[in-house]
Amino acid sequence: MQRFKIQYLLILVFPLIASWIGSMLAGMNSGASGLSFSQLSLGIAFVTGTLAISLKYLTWPWHYLLAIVISALLALLSLQAIRAPISIFPLFLLNLTYALLTLLALRYVFYIKFLFRIRTILFGVVGAILFSIYLAALYTLLTIELPSGFWNASFLYGLILYVFIGFAMSLADLVILQMEIKKLKHEDSSSDDSGQ
Repeated sequence: MQRFKIQYLLILVFPLIASWIGSMLAGMNSGASGLSFSQLSLGIAFVTGTLAISLKYLTWPWHYLLAIVISALLALLSLQAIRAPISIFPLFLLNLTYALLTLLALRYVFYIKFLFRIRTILFGVVGAILFSIYLAALYTLLTIELPSGFWNASFLYGLILYVFIGFAMSLADLVILQMEIKKLKHEDSSSDDSGQ
């Protein structure tokens, strides 16, 4: 396990900013029974970024425990926004399923080396599918009938959202890499100076 460094938080902060921008550009404001699409977007970015930190940088053996904790936290927060009588347990299970599928998408799509050149768009497509299914399940859980054109609209929104998140994570990776290279160069020059 690598030692945690503060710059690793960029992999969470950048997607949060990108998801907010993406949700504004997509222009979908109303969500499921009081839960707005911008709130959903921020929640998704939080889940994705946090799991990416654990998977990519910390290599913890307990990614799944983190997914459970995040799912419980988001279920509690969602209950505050949702204007519907609903138990926390089915909402937690739905969030947990989504978090575990996101973890798989990160591991087997976004962080696969041979997919590097197309990972953002591929991650966008996979994420859009996950988002559409999650949103449909959430609507069903809240006994809300799916509106006309739901699948096309949710897929397009999810595609925009996940492309923005994927781009933000790639940018964060690049910034972190540059910071690491700069630090190594500084350490090398310091060791050279001390050796003289």
